[in-house]
Amino acid sequence: MDKKEILERSRRENQTRDEMERTITIQGESFSLAFTLMAGLAIVAYNHFHNLSSDSVMIMFWTSCVSSRLYRLTKRRSTSDLITMIISLVILVFYVVKYFSQGW
Repeated sequence: MDKKEILERSRRENQTRDEMERTITIQGESFSLAFTLMAGLAIVAYNHFHNLSSDSVMIMFWTSCVSSRLYRLTKRRSTSDLITMIISLVILVFYVVKYFSQGW
């Protein structure tokens, strides 16, 4: 691809959103995830001190990790993303099995 093709492709991809809007979206999502993480940690701590299961919170956390790495893997094809996705997926499966086997 030459320079003109790259610039034209970039213009088409970014036609509906400018850089500032993208930055605000990314920062907003990061801010939201930080508060979600703090809420999850508070729930896990509360459950720990009251001898309650935190499996459902852990399932949500690890699902988020797996989906994030899966998305990154489709965009970058990085070995580190693949490895961390597999590790996260194994931990997610552990918590899902543990959660659903509690009632048996």
